Order: sequence, then structure tokens, then C-alpha cells
Amino acid sequence: MDLNKWPVGGARLETIGNIVYGFLMGSVNLVVIVESMRTIATHNSDEKTNALHVPSLIAVGAALGVKLALFFYCLSYRKASSQVHVLWEDHRNDLFINGFGLLMSAGGSKLKWFLDPMGAIIIAAGVILAWGFTVYRQFGLLAGKSAPHDFIQLLIYKAITFSDDIEQIDTVRAYHDYFVEIDIVMDANTPLWKAHDISQQLQDKIEVLPNVGRAFVHVDHEATHAPEHRKHQ
Repeated sequence: MDLNKWPVGGARLETIGNIVYGFLMGSVNLVVIVESMRTIATHNSDEKTNALHVPSLIAVGAALGVKLALFFYCLSYRKASSQVHVLWEDHRNDLFINGFGLLMSAGGSKLKWFLDPMGAIIIAAGVILAWGFTVYRQFGLLAGKSAPHDFIQLLIYKAITFSDDIEQIDTVRAYHDYFVEIDIVMDANTPLWKAHDISQQLQDKIEVLPNVGRAFVHVDHEATHAPEHRKHQ
């Protein structure tokens, strides 16, 4: 990716991709709900059950096994990337879809015909709700939602214990993927080269933490000033 054209890299494009994928999943499952309701409303057959299609059940069972393996594989890596986390959620949803769908399809073949389309409606509604929650969280990241409080506390600890020349932590902010801003206070007589080296080394230390995209360390000699670096609206 051209860093001159995209200075922050591809992290936010990844979030946008997750949102688009979530909307696509919601749209597809909305079609499933509409078609299933149409099937129930227009069913004219006197048969109480549908024919049992064994090859389809075998195919779904095989897919269920593959999805289960992928679910456990992504489970251990889901915190490393939001993309892996979305894949983990997708496999989790597919386990629910395939497992419940298998039961309802068999029920429609052996018990009542309407169990099959009814099961499709329940599954699709569940998937829409699950992906709706995922899209909501991704929008929060894109809008710049703050990192968890525990992570902010970790940043404060890392910064205040990094050097004896750092007298105070003025401000700590962390947001999407995470972009970290730390304002540190040093003695007014600290040489420029020393202030630069300490802030640069602290920045490098913060950027190796998990889920940190970029870190910005600002140095000041007092903490009584008005907020800097951005407009407050």
C-alpha cells in the first residue's frame, strides 16, 4: 500500500471491509427470510412432510465438521487482528446455521413440512442480529472509540516508569487499532536531544504492544496548558 496516499496504512480499510461484509450478510439473510415466508404462505401440498434428501444432509454435516475445525483454529488468533476476529465470528455463526439447519431440515422431512422454512427464518434472524452487533462495534472503531480502560492504564504505567526524567503524564488517549497519544511532562531544563531521545524510545516501546498501530509521544514542560494538537468541538 502506498504510504504517501494512505498515511495510516490499511487498518481502517480492514474495518470498512468488515462493515461492508456485515451488510452483505444481513442482506442475504433478509432474502432468506422473505423467501421462507413466501414458501410458508404459498404452500399448497397436502403432504405433511418433505422428502428427505440424504446427499444434502451429508454435505451439510461435512461442512459442519470443517467449520468446527476452522472455529477452533481462529479462536486462538482472534485477538491478533480484527479480520481474524470477524472470521471467527463467521465460523461461529456458520456452526449455528449448519447445526440448527440440519435439525430443522430433518424435522421438516420427518415431522412437519413447515419446520424447514421456519428454521431458515430463525437462523437468518439470528445471523442478522449477530452481524448487526458486529457492524455496530466496527462503526465504533471507525468513529474513534477509546481503547479499554485496562489498556489505558497499561500505557500510563509504561510511560511513567520509562524514564526518571519524565515527571508527569499529562494526557493518554488510545483509539482504533490503537492510535495512542501520550503527553509527557519533563523538566524545562532538559536538553532537546535528551527529550527527543526519551520520547522516541517511549514511542517505539508503545508501538510493540499488541493491537497498537501508531503511537505519538508529545513532550511539554508543564501540564497547566489548554488541550493541544486538535480542535475540540
